[in-house]
Amino acid sequence: MSTRSRQTVLALGLAGLLVEAVVSHPAFAVGRVTLFKVVSPQNEIVIGLTKAELAQMPGKTPDAVEKALRSAGALQVWQYGVRRGVSGVMEQAPVRKIEIAADPATHIESYLSPLKVVSVTDEILTEAIQ
Repeated sequence: MSTRSRQTVLALGLAGLLVEAVVSHPAFAVGRVTLFKVVSPQNEIVIGLTKAELAQMPGKTPDAVEKALRSAGALQVWQYGVRRGVSGVMEQAPVRKIEIAADPATHIESYLSPLKVVSVTDEILTEAIQ
């Protein structure tokens, strides 16, 4: 096997591994939705913010989201939950649009899901087709 052939096979193998890593581990994928956990004395919920929503905030960190919540007094966000997708695989998907009110006892944390994260736009398109 020539050196060029070996390089081509190696490049194809590495590209395949990269694709597999992104597909099987969505946390590594550059998604359209970033998940956060909202922790209050009453409960914990997972929310999703789109890139456009995050762009309107002073940053993309939980602290920036919390600061935006406190300055606005409330934020409308998508609540996310676990469900079984069309293919039977568990996924993290938008459940409903909710409003979170600012409360001193509430804080926001990062949340990484091991599941595939369905973006809000994908969900809306899926519902429109059905």
